[in-house]
Amino acid sequence: MRLPVRFADAPWGDGPGVALVQGRHLWSRSELKARVLARVEQLRRQGLGPGHAVLIPDSPALDLLLMLHALARVGAALMPYRAGLPAAGLQDLADMVGAEWRWHPGDGRLVGLGHERLQADSKGTSLALLIKTSGSSGIPKVAMLTRENLLLSALGVNGRLELKAGDLWLACLRLSHVGGLSIAYRCALAGAAVLLQEGFDAPAVRRDLWERPVTHLSLVPPMLARLLDLDPAPPPALRVLLVGGQALSRSLAQRALDAGWPLHLTYGMTETASQIATTARLTGEAPEAGLVGRLLPGIQVETRDCGLEPAPLRIRGPLLMAGYANPGRRSGQGLVDGWFETADLACVTGDGRLRVLGRADDIRVVGGNNVSLAAVEAQLHQAPRVAEVVVVGLPDEVWGHRLVAVFSGGADEAALDRWCRGRLPGPVRPRDFLRLDRLPLLGSGKYDRRRIEALASEARPSLAG
Repeated sequence: MRLPVRFADAPWGDGPGVALVQGRHLWSRSELKARVLARVEQLRRQGLGPGHAVLIPDSPALDLLLMLHALARVGAALMPYRAGLPAAGLQDLADMVGAEWRWHPGDGRLVGLGHERLQADSKGTSLALLIKTSGSSGIPKVAMLTRENLLLSALGVNGRLELKAGDLWLACLRLSHVGGLSIAYRCALAGAAVLLQEGFDAPAVRRDLWERPVTHLSLVPPMLARLLDLDPAPPPALRVLLVGGQALSRSLAQRALDAGWPLHLTYGMTETASQIATTARLTGEAPEAGLVGRLLPGIQVETRDCGLEPAPLRIRGPLLMAGYANPGRRSGQGLVDGWFETADLACVTGDGRLRVLGRADDIRVVGGNNVSLAAVEAQLHQAPRVAEVVVVGLPDEVWGHRLVAVFSGGADEAALDRWCRGRLPGPVRPRDFLRLDRLPLLGSGKYDRRRIEALASEARPSLAG
């Protein structure tokens, strides 16, 4: 398939249909296109050129989407960041990627950041998006994504999820993360509309799902749990509920399926411009833990069959980033011979489905046994009255590590301890339990595992064991 030269050449820019909805405001494609063209002229007058990189806050969300399309027309790279980031953090980001500009949405100014102004490369593969990884389990990095990465990702996902003109995708994931921002690219190519929210608020999401003809919705598992707690009934127009970002427990998946939600599981990462594998709509019984569907077109993986010992997943293909960011924005950093090795353990089933078995760095040694924290979490999700659970492994002088279950829900520590004693063998049984009203989340909506581990460590002297 011939790729559009830019997103402006996609159906988003043509015709009278609705392109964006926010609150009570509806923008037609022509109205939004006019605003984008005005923004392009505004940016060019201030010195923005092809190949430059611009730091832009993710709020107001509408302004970020205008900048996304304006920068695509100029041939400059977008670097979204979470609004409110301290000045020192902004400077670190700018230095990491060699960004030339920072955008101030309040007064419509580009402010120079003092870095040498780079130019688009001669091959037409200039960078389109510089975006931080989630940092849910380690130090965040910045992935450099090209126009081709973003276009092919959007085309592949749209084909898998049957996104088309006239559809409406509710976007409530933060736009400083690839899972949220990729919705804008997909809808632009399909000629679909974006229903834009400023972050996830369960009552607001529920209201829009029932008051507007929303066809597509993206969530991470904690968001799904909170939405189902509010109202388990599926909205009438929804065709696709896409859940990814982290492992979805079988119990939560089954809860959504039993209620009739059109559930699709997905797996991907910032480094691959979002998804690399997605299921068809699930029905009946929830799939085995970690099964995330068939690969998108063009993705190659190197891993073992599921009958063998799991190995780290390696990925190659046109969706894969140009590399991790560096001040000169040179490609290749983080890649070896075109391959990217993830921290996830995975395998491929006999019928070609990808199964993710957890992270290589979530293995803890307990009494000489290698224990997967993800596998223990999957077991604890089956416990009565446990809404959310994360298992951490704290250092222990005798056993190597001591497992701590940090959870929320109606169960108390003693009840969960009794449940575990009756069902889990010694090495994989948590010895300590910490109940919270809510588990802390990152801006992406994923569990903040480093914060959860810190809370468990702080509470350790008082934990029952």
